[in-house]
Amino acid sequence: MYKYILPLGLLAFSAACSDDAPPPEKKAPLRDRMELTKVEEKASFWSTANTLEERQEKIEGILEKNDSVFVLDMHDMGGWEFDELLEDPFPSYIRALDGKEIITRGFMMPDIDFEHIQKFHLVRSLYSCCFGAPPQLNEVLRVELTDAEGMDYTYNTIEVRGILRVVFEMEDGLVEDLLRLENATYRVLDFEDPGAPVDFDAATGFQGVVPDGDVY
Repeated sequence: MYKYILPLGLLAFSAACSDDAPPPEKKAPLRDRMELTKVEEKASFWSTANTLEERQEKIEGILEKNDSVFVLDMHDMGGWEFDELLEDPFPSYIRALDGKEIITRGFMMPDIDFEHIQKFHLVRSLYSCCFGAPPQLNEVLRVELTDAEGMDYTYNTIEVRGILRVVFEMEDGLVEDLLRLENATYRVLDFEDPGAPVDFDAATGFQGVVPDGDVY
């Protein structure tokens, strides 16, 4: 008989304790208790300015900051009407860039040389250049590299850094390059063409249009 007394006593004690115990604390769902970390969106290098006024505003804003190096999208340096009959055909905000050290990005226009290139023309979009309208005079940047070995042709994005010269010269009735980058250094980036469709594959899309070669 005694063997049943202990379990029954424990049950009675447990029931009494449960009556006196505070109700369990209600917790918010786990997803509400987690501290979320906001991931900052990486700003795109490419300008979204549409009108000439917007481009001018962006350039003037960069000039006002007066940084030691200006980061510019070639898109914002173009778009204005070039008149070769004027003594100085450049808008004041473009003229103000003369002699400034800049960083910009674009694509090498194919030429007769494919290796050890020291001078080349840079355009903002290779896709637009190959499959759209040819660039205007104020949409092309002549680049002169400091590296004596030069660089080999690539259809990938190129970032260049150097001293910008804003020049108006004519030879044999032809206008020379208006925008020139002197003492330039470079680095080759992954293909990112602001003028190309999102699903464009550079490895196959440029076949027969630009020189073949390894992607850097």
